[in-house]
Amino acid sequence: MKQALGSICMCLCLPVSALQGLWLKRTAIRLPEAQGQRTGTSGAGEAFNLLALGDSIIAGTGTETVAQSFPVHFAQAIANRHQYTVNWQIEGTNGLDISQLRQKLKTFKPAQKFDMIVISIGVNDVTGLRSKGSWAAQLVALTDELRELWQEAKIIFLGLPPMGSFPLPPQPLRFSLGKRAATLDRITADVISQRDNMLHIPSFADPLELEFCRDGFHPSANGCRIWAQALAQCV
Repeated sequence: MKQALGSICMCLCLPVSALQGLWLKRTAIRLPEAQGQRTGTSGAGEAFNLLALGDSIIAGTGTETVAQSFPVHFAQAIANRHQYTVNWQIEGTNGLDISQLRQKLKTFKPAQKFDMIVISIGVNDVTGLRSKGSWAAQLVALTDELRELWQEAKIIFLGLPPMGSFPLPPQPLRFSLGKRAATLDRITADVISQRDNMLHIPSFADPLELEFCRDGFHPSANGCRIWAQALAQCV
């Protein structure tokens, strides 16, 4: 009943939300990707190879430097918890959606070995109004392609953030984005639960708990650090 009422409300809000979405695209602050080398090492100990793959969270948007970005904070947290030398590689792009991520995979070779792959994807599919059916089909194809490339790697899918709590979008657009993000995230959790050695971990990017950048859409460097440390405890 609750989900049905939410869906009805979202449909009623669509005309206004669409206009607000167009306005937001024209007026929103657009922060650049983080600057710096996208490969490096953290910690000391047994070698551990980490690939961070996906959208603007992976690209470090809003954190100014790669050293302040979510992937590097996560690498440091893993290194500290397990006494590893984490060799990290970042492959993130602003605005990336799931179909573009699948295209990016074609640039990798199976010879590139990774122990863990962390993936952030879906926000741009929400804002791009990708259908539930298309999202599910793309996700199944993506997981198959990931496993074909890296048979032994542990693959972590970050849950979509609670976009209904983001500071930037006005209502009712914020409500609509939140509902759509939650729907795609439920599909993601279901698909990933059926895959071996893959995990879906709900997002810690809650604006009520984390500091956000001035664009109202991305966690700050400190927010990324808190999020990364919490994630490291889960994996």
